[in-house]
Amino acid sequence: MNDPVRRRKPELALVTGAAGGVGSATARRLAEDGAKVAVTDLNAERLKELADELGAVALPADGTDRAAIHDVVEQAVASLGGLDTVIATQGAAVSGTARPEHVEAYQRALDVNLHGSFYLAGEALPHLVQRQGSLVLFASTAGLIAGPPGTVGYTAAKAGIIGITRWLARDYGPKGVRVNAVCPGWIRTPLGEGAMAYLAKREGITLDEAYALTTKHVPLRRAAEPEEIASVCAFLASGDASMVTGHVLVADGGGAAVDSSTLEFDAP
Repeated sequence: MNDPVRRRKPELALVTGAAGGVGSATARRLAEDGAKVAVTDLNAERLKELADELGAVALPADGTDRAAIHDVVEQAVASLGGLDTVIATQGAAVSGTARPEHVEAYQRALDVNLHGSFYLAGEALPHLVQRQGSLVLFASTAGLIAGPPGTVGYTAAKAGIIGITRWLARDYGPKGVRVNAVCPGWIRTPLGEGAMAYLAKREGITLDEAYALTTKHVPLRRAAEPEEIASVCAFLASGDASMVTGHVLVADGGGAAVDSSTLEFDAP
């Protein structure tokens, strides 16, 4: 295949939420694959450590601030010489229900998990059009099925990411830009461990036992490692996925494929 767009790996990439978890792993993977990388996150100290490790450009910013995101994108373009890949891994678990007293938590969950990615897309897409690039947004299986108790805002936000992904794919496909989303299940990250710590304390078990408990009905029987989800992001951003757009790739060890009403039946 002679088409360089189809053959290429990401060359000029921006990764958000890069100070930890999947974001750090994704930045490392793209750098290992030869990309020039810019990274952004609210945690400036961790971001600098990662940038120093990778030789990347560190652009600390509040990912919920549209003006700050505009500046990050423009600085990334200026530093790297353009953008052909943007991977938006930023996110946070914000507890809250539908009760009136939790409205601020609900809004915060939307700001971090939905609005920030929407703002990023709006700022980055004109540059991605120039290089017929790729945008990968970070959803969750919580966007497909209800998330854990107390995560109504997170669940709503991740469902919104899926809708935005499909809309952007429709509108920007004719301009040569691919837009896809990743839907992980449980991942061994600081965000995941926050939930596991609560479960471990409640049940009087270890973190590893908490992960095992939450994935006992997942076909692969385990949570993902950040590097595994980074590989999915790298694939969607690469020329190997040249005909993939508007897709929501579930990477949850098979959990979303399981019908919970059948869990009490014995295996044949």
